[in-house]
Amino acid sequence: MRMNWWKWHKWLALVVGLQVLAWASSGLFMSVVPIEKVRGEHLVHEAAKVNLRAAAASTAPLAVVLAAVNGPVDGLELTQVDGRAVWRVQQGKAFTLVEADSGAVLSPLDAAAAQRIAAADYAGTGDVQSATLLTAEPPIEYRGPLPVWQVQFNDPEGLRMYVSPTTGTVVARRTNTWRVYDFLWSLHIMDYREHEDFNHPLLMAFAAGLLVLTLTGVVLLYRRFKPISRNRSSR
Repeated sequence: MRMNWWKWHKWLALVVGLQVLAWASSGLFMSVVPIEKVRGEHLVHEAAKVNLRAAAASTAPLAVVLAAVNGPVDGLELTQVDGRAVWRVQQGKAFTLVEADSGAVLSPLDAAAAQRIAAADYAGTGDVQSATLLTAEPPIEYRGPLPVWQVQFNDPEGLRMYVSPTTGTVVARRTNTWRVYDFLWSLHIMDYREHEDFNHPLLMAFAAGLLVLTLTGVVLLYRRFKPISRNRSSR
């Protein structure tokens, strides 16, 4: 019986051991590195706010704004994009940007506007290098809706910003720290393709294997150190 416990423990250790190392190392990184740094929040610059109250007083009539879009409107928000007051019109999952004072449609935003939005959002020391419109098969670091502008910076942290051409917002910031975190996260949850699913059979199987490895270790430890009773004959 003791040899059977040892055999189970040994083979489980060989199979599960590397994944346990991945869990421990990735968990250590995630606990040491602040999540704010992973998200690139230290690189965010608070842009000057547009006085939306004043802009509302001089905005185009609402009928002009609504005439700029086709179909029913689900939401209407007065905000600022690219340093000016705009209406963000929502129709289902689609958005349209309409300039507040003229009623002109601004979206989809072009590369120059995407670069200005990214530069205004940036608090680092680098500069914008390029903007690329992604319409299909984005890199693994971006898992949001398409199309999206990928704005590249010559930043020490390898910053890329992703700007929506329809909402005018920065929807993602990706740095080298984020990429390391995301890679370790994929090892941690054992989803090597999408880096998102932690309810799949492979992870469950390895977690169960680790549980059995622990239990067999406890049994072996008990058998190793349990007291040995000896029968003594009375004289």
